[in-house]
Amino acid sequence: MRITRKQVVEYLQIALGTAITATGINGFYSPNHIADGGVSGIGIILQFLFHIPIWVTLAVVNLPLLWLSHRLWGGRVGVRTVVGTLLLSVWVGILHWHPLTHNILLAAIYGGVLSGVGLGLVFRARGTTGGTDVVARFASHILPVSMGQAMMAIDFFVIAGFGVTFDPTKAMYSLIALFISAKAIDLVQEGTAFARAFTIVTQQPDAVAERIMEEIGRGVTRMGGHGAYTGEARPMLYVVVLRSEVTRVKALIYEVDPEAFVVVASVHEVVGEGFRKPPVEE
Repeated sequence: MRITRKQVVEYLQIALGTAITATGINGFYSPNHIADGGVSGIGIILQFLFHIPIWVTLAVVNLPLLWLSHRLWGGRVGVRTVVGTLLLSVWVGILHWHPLTHNILLAAIYGGVLSGVGLGLVFRARGTTGGTDVVARFASHILPVSMGQAMMAIDFFVIAGFGVTFDPTKAMYSLIALFISAKAIDLVQEGTAFARAFTIVTQQPDAVAERIMEEIGRGVTRMGGHGAYTGEARPMLYVVVLRSEVTRVKALIYEVDPEAFVVVASVHEVVGEGFRKPPVEE
């Protein structure tokens, strides 16, 4: 099977992402006894209690979980997941950092950022690092809970373990790290809110759309609507623009129709003409 350039880039991205995550674990989490949940959190607890290296815990826990996932759901365990799982264990084993800070708040913040950015890169390359998502998926099949609820429960018990093993303060800082890591993952996968979406209710849709297309160079979608109170037709326009174009679009709309009703919403990611290219396999 021919390996495309896109696939090579994705595997390199998984390697980079797992290395960044490992830096967060070894440089910030482990020396300060905090984590953002998951198998790495279990590894930090076991390292403190029994001096078991974190990379050993990652391998010993994750590999059986991958096998279980394969047994239960067949081909759903992809090569990228296996590669991501193994690489995270390897990087945690070989990237030994001198503690970058002993300030626990800074460790929670920077550890959360690095962990989230690294995992976000892995997820963006369509990989995972194994972990408790397999347990959560299994729990959602045998218990009346969603996968998201199961993952939250697992992270809660891991962080509660920090409170028992170390002290409640560590657990509270671990919650901060968990929140920051989740936000960093979203930021990497969805991008920053660089675009804005306009929903425009106007009685002059053709004129407004023409001005936007000619002067801003953005495509406009026209939709039909009706006022719930009056029952009258309310033509609507939808257009996505860059953040730098917002003021121009608003001025243009109200030049044409001073009575227009306009809603502007943040957009995290836009794929298509004039923005980012679709992720099509080469």
